[in-house]
Amino acid sequence: MEHESRWNVRVARPAAPLLDEQTIERHRLPDGAPLPPSYVSFVRAFGWGRLFGLWLIYTPVPSGFGDGIVGRGGYLTDRLHQEFDEGRADDDTWKIEPDGSWDIAQRLVVFAMSENGDYLAWDTGARDSDDELPIFHTTRFDSLTRVGDDLFEAVEWVRGRNSGRDSDPIDFTPLVPAAL
Repeated sequence: MEHESRWNVRVARPAAPLLDEQTIERHRLPDGAPLPPSYVSFVRAFGWGRLFGLWLIYTPVPSGFGDGIVGRGGYLTDRLHQEFDEGRADDDTWKIEPDGSWDIAQRLVVFAMSENGDYLAWDTGARDSDDELPIFHTTRFDSLTRVGDDLFEAVEWVRGRNSGRDSDPIDFTPLVPAAL
């Protein structure tokens, strides 16, 4: 795969991703288009696991497993929309700072979360000519910061935020998705 060489990520052990290829090929985001190529490259290369000791990127898991982009990602996306709807109704404009808008908040689809309550989400209303989607970071659904034009850039942004956390040389630890 052409993009896999761009992942500068040290893995704890060789990954054998447990993925649902039908979801990868057939799932459509709210804009009617497929999952972004950088995301597909990431999940095929690494699967489900912990990135930089803190981040979980939801993958297209087979039926019978949790932690998937459709199930868990869908639930978190619904929560994000509810939180931003409430913020808009209360005129809490600080919730969309520094880089967002109420329109962007409604187009976001969550695909990753940290164990500290941070989330990464695609702006499904701004797909580029390479089928990539801009990625926004939000802390507890109380901010919107654009962190990249694709997952390659977002991973580097996350790496920068997590540098110096500890001396662990491993960037990605594969995990087995939870069975339902």
